[in-house]
Amino acid sequence: MKYINFLILIIRPLNTLIAFFSIFVVYSLLPGFDISVFILIALVLFCYMSGGYILNDFLDIEVDKINKPHRALVQYTINHYVIIIFIITFFVIGTLIANLLSPLSRDIAIYIALPGIITYEFIFKRIALIGNIIISILVGLVFVYSEAAITGDVEITYKIMILAFILNLIREIIKDIQDEKGDRAHYFKTLPIIIGIPGTIYIIRFISSVFFIVSLLFTSQFISPFFLPLIFFIIHLPLLYINLRLTDNISSKECARFSNILKLMIIGGVLIVLILA
Repeated sequence: MKYINFLILIIRPLNTLIAFFSIFVVYSLLPGFDISVFILIALVLFCYMSGGYILNDFLDIEVDKINKPHRALVQYTINHYVIIIFIITFFVIGTLIANLLSPLSRDIAIYIALPGIITYEFIFKRIALIGNIIISILVGLVFVYSEAAITGDVEITYKIMILAFILNLIREIIKDIQDEKGDRAHYFKTLPIIIGIPGTIYIIRFISSVFFIVSLLFTSQFISPFFLPLIFFIIHLPLLYINLRLTDNISSKECARFSNILKLMIIGGVLIVLILA
């Protein structure tokens, strides 16, 4: 029972459900629906995400005691060998299933996503901005990986990937501000530690400006003007609110709230795509 509770907590069920929903939205954009392919795509995603989450928490046990005491490995005492077996098992099963997908989707999963997850956790996670960029690319890859599995090509979802990448990049940088205290105690080199919180806020605002421009360019190409207010209220207005509320003395608690708002914005964006499909 302890291991079951541990797994449920550590694999971030909400994030996994969001990823599965993203796959479903990609399916809604494309002709035909093959439930067997959908299941394969979801299983690979589940295995890689679960392995990545466990690896992340395993490497960050000491940091999470300060930044995120609610994390599973802080709450549960699990043998380290068992944790390593979980990680390897998830990655191996995900890779075996990925070989059943189309060549392009398989290559994205095995040669981009998996190395990206592992190198992010061991090397890039605590390097200013680079780690944020890598994890945000991995989030955006869900869409093109799914399309590649369904059609064998990537022609539609790359725009969704770009928008998801930019929004998640903002979220990751805000999370670095949230974790600044614990990261500093362990000598990590994240953006808020290197250039300070004021400089980091300027970068967030610059990236947000890029998102506003890119999102308007993309949506104007394939969305009726009728839907523009929907995008404004679900995506643009909350992002504007976050940027206005970012201050030099912002608390970790408020950063966590902004991070959750951004997650909801990403879900809202996916819902808009589903409505338009």
